[in-house]
Amino acid sequence: MRNLLSANFLRLRKSGLFWGLLAVMFAFGAFFTLQHLNHYLKWDAKFYLTIDLFTYALLLGFGMAVFIPLFFGAEHSDGTFRNKLTVGHTRLSIYLSHLITSIAVAISAALAYVLPVLSVGLFIYEPPALETGTLLLLTLGTLALLAAYCALYTLVAVNFSRKSTAAVICLLGMAVLYLAAGNIEIPLMHPEYLSMEVLDSGEVIPGEPNPRYVGGAQREALETLYDILPTGQSLQYMRADAAHPERLPLYSLVVVLASTRAGVLLFRKKDLK
Repeated sequence: MRNLLSANFLRLRKSGLFWGLLAVMFAFGAFFTLQHLNHYLKWDAKFYLTIDLFTYALLLGFGMAVFIPLFFGAEHSDGTFRNKLTVGHTRLSIYLSHLITSIAVAISAALAYVLPVLSVGLFIYEPPALETGTLLLLTLGTLALLAAYCALYTLVAVNFSRKSTAAVICLLGMAVLYLAAGNIEIPLMHPEYLSMEVLDSGEVIPGEPNPRYVGGAQREALETLYDILPTGQSLQYMRADAAHPERLPLYSLVVVLASTRAGVLLFRKKDLK
């Protein structure tokens, strides 16, 4: 597999698509940060560092949906898959080399986004209102999430011969998952009470119950589904307000393992014409 990875990374160095992705992610990071810098200089507005830090968790969900099918899809039309098999590489090693390369690209793009955010943000943003352990857990969680996106898109890119078809499927799939996460999030955002009164002693007295509040087993089911969906995780990482940050990397790992297993099984049966 080492030779396969070396070949992939050599292609990346010469790929305009790869450098374009890095440039776009850097531009997004710079744009968001400069917006807040403008507010900071004009109105002395204060922001926590986490306001922009993990936005790449959603941006790369869309970005990798384009990159992976277009970058690896050419191997179908060029006959590269057949050539690799001819020289003795197994389908498993080919598939895994594509997945590993994709994850490396996603991490590189995330770093390109974070670079301008930290370069400026460390001077204008307030320190994160999170414990160091929680911040590290969120960071590791976003990396696991990127791996989940890459695993899903690799499944599609390797098993669909036409890269344009694969790209459309990945983008539509990402859009559907994003809409699904948004629809799940709406009922979860409703507070349990419409108003609350805080006494001088600090005691909180709940007011009128909110009829839109979802509780009990239904809420637990929605929260679990929201945590499992990669797009649901993306929304939580963007706000740095994940209710169960310790669970999210585990769910991402399940997505990686399940989609990789399915992708490998399909690729082994695929007729490479």
